[in-house]
Amino acid sequence: MLAAAQHLQSVGHRVTFYTADTFCDKVKSTGVRFVAMPGKANYDYRCPTASPEHTKLSTTDETLHLLIDHFAETIPDQHQGMQQILHETPVDLILVDTMFFGAFPMFMGPKHNRPPVIGCGVNPIFLSSRDCGLYSPPADTIEGRRQILEENETVTRTYQPIGDRINVLMQTYGLPPLPHYFLDTMYLLPDKFLQFTAEAFEFPRGDLPAKLHFIGPILPSRSVEFEEPGWWAELDGSRPVVLVTQGTLANGDLNELVQPALQGLKDDNVTVIVAAGRSDTPTLDLPANARVASFIPFDRVLPRVDVLVTNGGYGAVNHAFSLGVPIVVAGETEDKKVVAARVGWTGAGINLETRYPSPEQIGKAVRTILTNQQYRDEAERLRANFAQYHALDELARIVDAMLGEDGDSSKLHPDSVYAH
Repeated sequence: MLAAAQHLQSVGHRVTFYTADTFCDKVKSTGVRFVAMPGKANYDYRCPTASPEHTKLSTTDETLHLLIDHFAETIPDQHQGMQQILHETPVDLILVDTMFFGAFPMFMGPKHNRPPVIGCGVNPIFLSSRDCGLYSPPADTIEGRRQILEENETVTRTYQPIGDRINVLMQTYGLPPLPHYFLDTMYLLPDKFLQFTAEAFEFPRGDLPAKLHFIGPILPSRSVEFEEPGWWAELDGSRPVVLVTQGTLANGDLNELVQPALQGLKDDNVTVIVAAGRSDTPTLDLPANARVASFIPFDRVLPRVDVLVTNGGYGAVNHAFSLGVPIVVAGETEDKKVVAARVGWTGAGINLETRYPSPEQIGKAVRTILTNQQYRDEAERLRANFAQYHALDELARIVDAMLGEDGDSSKLHPDSVYAH
């Protein structure tokens, strides 16, 4: 979202970026105006919970706990801060990401009391469909379609407590309950919805709303402040390169994916690069064919990579496929299980269907991709589809079109565009 805000400002819009203090320095470094969320909404995403009981929860209950605590209970403060911005600043357009539930009170109120809103899909599509499940691609058999129906019902039932809590909060504003399943609402109530990926990376479905448009991923701009480590010259194509990452959020325990990958590939004729996402990695047991860095800009390293091993971060997966890099994915937290299902479905990667893969599983999957041309062919197919999109240009075009719909050309560069 910050890249989107920065681009809109660069083409003449005045942008306010509304988010937690955690991102204050990063936002201000781009020259975009920063406004901090108040109260409970101003939490540090890197510290999801301090409750000892949290560690005893099942994966599903852990997800419910986090969604209610960080996305439902923060609605009042998110909404209050947003109304303050609207009161103090002329705002002609609002952009919100998929999980900004603080927009619900605004959506449920009179439409004429708010500016136009664009929803931004920074996660895989969570919108319910008759044609596919959250984790299951379309099926062409009666049994397959029945399983999709059952999966959708199970997902809705499992996460309904979140919707119930949101509806209670809506009552405090004198508003009716959400008209749809709470995740569907974020797609169906904005005036337009832009999905930040290529259409080839989403399960096909015949019931997507007309307001939803694929515009491709917003990839990181070319990094300039990166000093290549001494081992960078080893990435010369003399042997395959495997990049391993657990991202920047789910990297608290590198034994989940990074260490098993190092162990599973230690005897292979490959160079393993670990993008740790953190500076403290003293416990990692590095074999001779492995190199590690706390940070590696993907725009610099991915063009040299033959296989990406990841826990399924949406940005990393989109970036890899945009360059035709096949993927081994193992992840279940946040939206990673949804991402992993799509990686496996594309044929351009292998979904290990676990958060805790063994060294043997990872080693076998990497070797399968390296020795089977089919995976590289499918990754190249995705690369060609991704290449059709120019996300930032399309975003700016759609923003200008929405601002000009009322015929007032002076709004093509509005006083403020609000983004989260």
